[in-house]
Amino acid sequence: MGALLELVKDSSPEDRQAVAEFLKPYLQSVEIKPKVEHLLTVKEFQRQLPVRKRADWIRNDLFCQNPELKQFAFNLNAGKGHKLKISPRALDWIADHADEINWKG
Repeated sequence: MGALLELVKDSSPEDRQAVAEFLKPYLQSVEIKPKVEHLLTVKEFQRQLPVRKRADWIRNDLFCQNPELKQFAFNLNAGKGHKLKISPRALDWIADHADEINWKG
């Protein structure tokens, strides 16, 4: 790499321009944007549950009975005025553990 750099430094301005045009696609940084997960509101989450339950049951009972679900809930205990947001991955967890959940209540 060092030898190539010395050759480019010693070359004419036209040759340096040609090398720059040739290398330009390889030197541009590509910004990779992380995929943002769409979080569900309680009503959206409620519609997708296998068993129809009230919103307060989802907030208070479902997440208290299954502490493993708390990793999928945001603003669960944030207080008044903060809306609960739930990751769609919680539905996958519920589908896998539906027989372990106490649906009564």
